[in-house]
Amino acid sequence: MNQSGYKSENSVVLYGISKVEYSLNGCTPYPMCLKSCANYLGQDVSLDFTMVSTGTAFRLTWDTTSWNGGNIDAMHTFDDPEEVYRLGVEALGRDFDMLARAANTCGVEFISCKKSDNKDDFIRFIKAQIDKGFPCIALGIIGPPEACIITGYRENGAVLLGWNFFQDNQEFASQVKTDESGYYITNKWWENECTLAVISMGEATRPLISTKTILENAVRVMTGRYDKKSGSIYAKGIAAYDEWKKAILNDSEFPPNAVMPILAERIMCHGDAMSCLGDGRHNAAVFLNKLAEEFPEHKDLCKCAAGHFSKVVSNIGKMADLLGRFDRNEQQMQNLAKPDVRRKTAALIDECKAADSKALDALKQLAESM
Repeated sequence: MNQSGYKSENSVVLYGISKVEYSLNGCTPYPMCLKSCANYLGQDVSLDFTMVSTGTAFRLTWDTTSWNGGNIDAMHTFDDPEEVYRLGVEALGRDFDMLARAANTCGVEFISCKKSDNKDDFIRFIKAQIDKGFPCIALGIIGPPEACIITGYRENGAVLLGWNFFQDNQEFASQVKTDESGYYITNKWWENECTLAVISMGEATRPLISTKTILENAVRVMTGRYDKKSGSIYAKGIAAYDEWKKAILNDSEFPPNAVMPILAERIMCHGDAMSCLGDGRHNAAVFLNKLAEEFPEHKDLCKCAAGHFSKVVSNIGKMADLLGRFDRNEQQMQNLAKPDVRRKTAALIDECKAADSKALDALKQLAESM
């Protein structure tokens, strides 16, 4: 075993893989999982790199048909839900493979990858990677179909171990146990209908993704468009701002005597958009400031784009101030329902759109000049 792996009959566990969890250091699961796995496999990549190389640093999505709690899922970054996962692995110079559930209740359709509704196929996929010393990334396992890490298996694959963003959330993890390493231990991963796919990290056979390709992908992600899928119409990129603003200003969506579940749904979607921008554009700015030092001939454009992204992050902080912090408790729900708070929020959404639009222009120029 490479690193600090443990192997016995019908059991292999890879120890030493860094924990992933929601924190002030990040809230976008897939690139966080990529960083943790890549670091374990000897690649010293940073979170800002995995954020920009997957395109997730530049995303914003708003479902125009409903208050959708899955708005900002990484799978909406591009218009093909598989692309962000493929791109993330291949950006590290690694071979990508993915096995998805053929049928799922989450309304997600993966087009190009292998598919199966047979648990044994998933076990074989996972074991093949773990046995070679490679952790897997999965969607689901515990809770929603967010990315998580599989670090090992027991009982010939019936039991999985790893890191999951919901492993301590009793809503989803009441039957989950904890290994002394901190890894989750679950034998209910297949019964979770939100377990959608498993992804291999693969061998590193190529150089890292080029800066030019990162910039070109960023332009694709940020360009405004509408994507129709599974009965929903997702506004993406710059177009998402207008739809987000429209929803926030719709007084009929915030009736005076609204019950808490309605307000909770509203603050969840609004807060997710804030978190998406706060986390994403911060990492975009970090990356571009590094580029300014690496490519002095493009320093002005890099600094220009980074400055506009930082402006977005600043405006998200102002939105949080209007709500009374970044929390999503009753106070924030009630504040979002206030017309004056929503009008001020809408003005900040416009400012974010303007800053992102300027950043997009700078990225286009950068991509063309690289």
